[in-house]
Amino acid sequence: MEKVLTIAGSDSLAGGGIQADLKTFEELDVFGVSALTTIVSIATEKLLIHQVPPVVIEEQLDSIFNNIKIEYLKTGLIGDLATLKLVTKKLQQYPFMKVVLDPVMVFKEAQTDIKADYLTFFRKEFLPLAYVVTPNLAEAAQLSGMSSIKSRKDIQQSALKIQNLGCQNVVIKGGSRLAGDLAIDYAKLGTQEYWLESPKVIQQTIDGAGCTFSAAITAQLAKGDSLISAIRFAKKFVYLGIADGVAVNSRLGNIWQGAYRQRRLNDEN
Repeated sequence: MEKVLTIAGSDSLAGGGIQADLKTFEELDVFGVSALTTIVSIATEKLLIHQVPPVVIEEQLDSIFNNIKIEYLKTGLIGDLATLKLVTKKLQQYPFMKVVLDPVMVFKEAQTDIKADYLTFFRKEFLPLAYVVTPNLAEAAQLSGMSSIKSRKDIQQSALKIQNLGCQNVVIKGGSRLAGDLAIDYAKLGTQEYWLESPKVIQQTIDGAGCTFSAAITAQLAKGDSLISAIRFAKKFVYLGIADGVAVNSRLGNIWQGAYRQRRLNDEN
């Protein structure tokens, strides 16, 4: 069984973060290990984010890299600049690893402020380490320096700007944010481009969709899929997870990573 790593934060409601990543890995038959960067709690209209000390993060990464050969990993919420520099330094020591980079700069539950020095270092030093980067529309605007992304043309322009920062494979998640009845994602893989479309699922069970998407790509790559095949599968996996998601309360709901397995079992029966 392939072993894959997630470097991300903890979500107290288990919709996203480390919890979503590990559940996705298990569902897709890879063995996940993890390094925790932050502890996130969701209060009313507010995120409470506690940073894990860099020395503790480094101990986790050393434990993993000294004991397990990791060829595929994903990153999620990093947190602060000190942690970003530490993770960057560690990954630079293992250039053979394929990194699926989920920027996690903007949360659905609330806005978060990205400091200028963090964004500058992220774009210049961290992003070029990625095999593929998977921003949502708001994150793609942050990375590309665009004020907003509202159309397919904007998406294409943003992806090209991100490629110019050093990552040649870019997947921009339009999700339900663009007008129309379709959830549109865009993959710019080198010189090739792909539009991925599915009907929108209009319901609240979307927390963890981005984390699950990047985790599913990581798992499928580790199992030998091509990048575009892994992306297409991840979109289907997330679509089913939203459609069969779990309501937390009147305003929050989580994607369910078990939906793909359950649908497959139902089809077999």
